[in-house]
Amino acid sequence: MKRLLFLSFGSVMLLTACGSQNLLPLEEQSTELQEKNHELKLENQSLKNENAKKEKQLAGLEKDAKNTKQANTNHKIASYYDASSEYFSTVTSIINAYQSLDKDIVQNKKNKELLGKLDAVIDDHDVAVDQYQDAIAGLDVVKKDDNVKKQHKEVQGVQQKIHKSLETIRKGYANKDATMINKGRHELVSIKVKSDAETDK
Repeated sequence: MKRLLFLSFGSVMLLTACGSQNLLPLEEQSTELQEKNHELKLENQSLKNENAKKEKQLAGLEKDAKNTKQANTNHKIASYYDASSEYFSTVTSIINAYQSLDKDIVQNKKNKELLGKLDAVIDDHDVAVDQYQDAIAGLDVVKKDDNVKKQHKEVQGVQQKIHKSLETIRKGYANKDATMINKGRHELVSIKVKSDAETDK
């Protein structure tokens, strides 16, 4: 009986010893896995932080791109209005140049020198139209911006009316046709430049 008890006790001790030997590597593996898991969590958090930083940078770049695009559009709009203002300024000089001839033209004497001066006024207007067209050639806002489109249409209308009225006066003067001269003069003084508000109506 004592022998059996001793064997049982010995078996328990042996199993306990074996069990703790087997547990030690498992505990080490568990600790190692916990450490790796902790490292992965830290790495994951770092990646999340980096991703958030990149997203913020991307949002900033997109905002800058929008601001740059708007600034570029505003610059083009300003360039268009500079071109139309320059055209109207030149037209004022052209009309004044014609006005200095008007009194002699009404006398309808078909003077070659006066006809040459009238041709010069017409040529000056043609040059002003070409300069306006060159200035707006690369501006896509002429087709995209509603206010610019309206202004451009108004400018084109003025250009056509001035050209037509001056050509009518010239033709009338060259042919000593007082009716045609007066028709052209009437067309010239009837030209009006509408404001944006009037164009909207």
